[in-house]
Amino acid sequence: GMATEAMNSNDGATATRLPSATGVLSLLAAWGMLLHARKCDPGLGRLILSLPFLAANLCLPFLIPSEQVVARACASGQFAWWSNFKIIAFCCNRGPLVGLDLKAFALVLALPVSPLEKKSKRTPASRKPASASPGRSSQLAEFSRKVVAKGAGLAACVFVLKHNALNVSNYVTDFAEALGLYTLLGVLEDGLGAVSANVVGIQVEKSFENFFLSASLAEFWSLRWNQHVAKLLKCVVYEPLVERAWVRGEGKARQRGKPSALRRAVATAATFVASGVMHEVVFFYVAGVMTGGWWTFFSLQGVFVIVRSKTPPASPPASGPSCIAFSSFILSSHLLKNNR
Repeated sequence: GMATEAMNSNDGATATRLPSATGVLSLLAAWGMLLHARKCDPGLGRLILSLPFLAANLCLPFLIPSEQVVARACASGQFAWWSNFKIIAFCCNRGPLVGLDLKAFALVLALPVSPLEKKSKRTPASRKPASASPGRSSQLAEFSRKVVAKGAGLAACVFVLKHNALNVSNYVTDFAEALGLYTLLGVLEDGLGAVSANVVGIQVEKSFENFFLSASLAEFWSLRWNQHVAKLLKCVVYEPLVERAWVRGEGKARQRGKPSALRRAVATAATFVASGVMHEVVFFYVAGVMTGGWWTFFSLQGVFVIVRSKTPPASPPASGPSCIAFSSFILSSHLLKNNR
């Protein structure tokens, strides 16, 4: 009897180890195919070789227990969305992975960061031009200060939401949820940015750029709010539609003149729709359902941006505060309101 129990125990341990070993080997094989894809020309061939790694990224969030809501949400955002979008962009000869050596390629793929661009054509009107790119030590100090400040803000938001401090109203709770999301993303992305700036030596883009100073919704979403994700959406969805070419440098991608207003509007709408879809995917990993609320919210944002671009600009004193009030309202009224 004891021998039988021991055999059954060994069989159970072996059965547990086999899926883990198979998963590790599959991930290594997918990584090997992705490395081979780096040697291929951009296009369909590179995408086909990258498919196993894309599939592996979709499976990774399920390794985190569903009870760990925040951890699974972060993992699903990083692997199922951001990392996969970087690979898709790379297959199109676009995005943050293009031109990187192997070490930088692996780290940018694994972290929710994008390398610092040498020169950006579009910058917020209120951003002061820098005379030179920040060094590693100065960027580490800047990002570290942000992590400490946003960490304190996140702790305050958690306290309000967990303890319903001072019996606050739903409006305050909604604001705490929106602010909590901002601080959580800030701690995650700025914290990893500080690590990459100091240990790895990769200078990274700021994720948030004083979003409360936005003069329009377009500036808010494209230049100030979560730039790591905004630039991924731009190179995966917006640019291919505007340039009429999936792979940069092919076909009509280098056409002369500016794209038509209609094409830019379609690309803008598609970008926000894609953002809504991916937010729904992240929520599915956490809750197991898709409510449609995230898709609706971001799709409407695209409509608002397009409509606003067709209306005469307001005077500077009025445009800033009105946009801030509108942005704060739509964010606090939507974020997690129907998905709690």
